[in-house]
Amino acid sequence: MSLFCKKKQITEELMKQEIVNTVLSMINSDTSITMEEVAKRSGVAKGTLYNYFANKEELFHYVHETFLCPLRDEKSRIFSEDKDPMEVLCDFTDYTFRSYETVSRYFYFMQKYRTVEEDTKETRELVIKPLAATIRRGIEKGQIINVNPLILAETIWGTIIGTFRSIEHADAGRPDMESMKQDVIRLLKRLLIIDK
Repeated sequence: MSLFCKKKQITEELMKQEIVNTVLSMINSDTSITMEEVAKRSGVAKGTLYNYFANKEELFHYVHETFLCPLRDEKSRIFSEDKDPMEVLCDFTDYTFRSYETVSRYFYFMQKYRTVEEDTKETRELVIKPLAATIRRGIEKGQIINVNPLILAETIWGTIIGTFRSIEHADAGRPDMESMKQDVIRLLKRLLIIDK
């Protein structure tokens, strides 16, 4: 690859990253997103934006894939097979609580542009399958109760998501997320760990 081509490729990647950052910033500030406004805030010509993304759906697809990259990396780190299964479950719960605000706002916004089928498939790949594999290892080691790993994975995910949904109905003020996280971890340990 020539130096010119390499520079052009790097410039395009930097522009795309700036566009992604702009869209994420607009999502976080609950701003209406149009291609014109994205181009303006990104500092690129509208034609340049359309050269990269034919329409808003294509732009959102790219933003979504870019947004998922660090989540996938973190998932790989958390669900490492050389860690104790209960440690993995605690790390997963901790990470989910730490990233709640950013991730929930993003996914709330994106639900208007994605199908239930897409979300379900993504959740299964990113969350349920790795949780089930971890639970299966815990069952094999005699650490976790012997129940269908997929059922336990869905139960764990439902417990965490249910906790987040309860935040919307909190009586007053901002709930203590650390306390809620510790409650979920205590509950999971109580439900999953085999008494010896």
